[in-house]
Amino acid sequence: MPLILAVEPDRHQASQLQAIARSRLNAELVLEATAERALAALGDRIPDLILTAALLSPKDEAALAGRLRALNSAAAHIHTLTIPVLASPRSRPRMGGVLSALRRDKSLASEPDGCDPAVFAEQCATYLERAMAGRTDFAGTTT
Repeated sequence: MPLILAVEPDRHQASQLQAIARSRLNAELVLEATAERALAALGDRIPDLILTAALLSPKDEAALAGRLRALNSAAAHIHTLTIPVLASPRSRPRMGGVLSALRRDKSLASEPDGCDPAVFAEQCATYLERAMAGRTDFAGTTT
């Protein structure tokens, strides 16, 4: 099973990441608000994909970079990806009668409020496939 390490301090985003990993990626997710806590939760395991918040602190960047450098060639298959602002599930508008559809502001309904989680899940799946192939290639060269 692929292993994803995610650093995401936003609870709403974190909740969506958990749903994506569980339902769309069939991957184990180690998810924490800071890199320090995420790396501690990861232990000695090596992730296949690292997901980071768009506004990752310099301290968190340094912690992740240090861990990857320490892994040397064992980290060659790891991909990193910045987590976009994920779209929230749309709530259904209240029905207010026949004319309510005409009164609604149509421009608000057509504007996306973030990246479609399904699209982000597809991108993650592609990165995981590459990482798994890279891990297999690395294992074949070290035996």
